[in-house]
Amino acid sequence: MDAFPSGKQQGEVLAKALAGEGYFAFPGLLLVRGPDALSFLQGQCTRDLRRLSGPVGALFLNHRGQIEEGATVFPHKEGYLLAPWGTLEGLRKRLKRYIVFDQVELLELPLYRRLHADGREEVAESGEGAHPAGVYPLYTLLKGLPLLSDIRGELPQSVGLLHLVDYGKGCYVGQEIMARLEGKEVHHHLVGLRGLSPAQEAPFDLLLEGRKVGEAKRVMETPFGVLGLAVMRKEVPLEAVVE
Repeated sequence: MDAFPSGKQQGEVLAKALAGEGYFAFPGLLLVRGPDALSFLQGQCTRDLRRLSGPVGALFLNHRGQIEEGATVFPHKEGYLLAPWGTLEGLRKRLKRYIVFDQVELLELPLYRRLHADGREEVAESGEGAHPAGVYPLYTLLKGLPLLSDIRGELPQSVGLLHLVDYGKGCYVGQEIMARLEGKEVHHHLVGLRGLSPAQEAPFDLLLEGRKVGEAKRVMETPFGVLGLAVMRKEVPLEAVVE
């Protein structure tokens, strides 16, 4: 099926996905293997991989606690398979930057991450039968789910992803900031936008009475009009009109 179906075909695919049917497929996985694979990844991501038995979402932060990359981590007989939420090259570069004396190897594999519309994830050798990739951004927007590009540079707490941070797992890049913020009030959250102009290209600042209160991360035309996703200060009430 075409990556970017049009008209009626797109509507049918979207309806199936929103009903929890079918799956999307993303090519390219990264195998992290070697004697230090576990200790290296433990020091990089927000999840505790010591008892990993199935796929988990994980974030890779910078030293300020801001999201740089995200991936689904799968256990593998030789180490760990990472399915990037962004690009394979971006994830590989992020990990390679921190390899110093670690005995680890990063190997790109021609496998697929299958993301089922009901939430299940699995590794496959083929993406055959998947929903068109071009529908995925629209699907996520209507579901209120962020893409990596929507959350990059944000704190996990500000975009509803604190459940992907395992406290008490030990040191990792950004852990000090996460520990410092534990239990503290979060001032931002993800919200949906409507009534936008199709000419507005994200990202752009959102103002309320002349004061910046958030940032639009993504704006798209949908079957329900032009909609968007933003990171907004929590004191801004829902249904508020921002500029």
